[in-house]
Amino acid sequence: MLFLLRPPQTYVRYSLPRDPRQQEAWNQEVQHAYGSTRRVAPATPASSAAPRDLVATLKDLGGLHRSGALTDDEFAAAKKRLLAQPDG
Repeated sequence: MLFLLRPPQTYVRYSLPRDPRQQEAWNQEVQHAYGSTRRVAPATPASSAAPRDLVATLKDLGGLHRSGALTDDEFAAAKKRLLAQPDG
């Protein structure tokens, strides 16, 4: 016969429901304990990425326009969209 022992850290004891204040304090404690064990840095928003070079992008658009890859309307729309962006 095979007996498998469960490690003590996986044991969850039964407890009675707590009042909301105790439950909130417990939730905060667990979240803090979990947060202190993170090994990966929190994600950074995309807007904090390296700023793009507006002049280089405009030169690229101009080169595409001169080569005929973009029509006048497409070039104007792309330039307007590029200049209207808040980080541009």
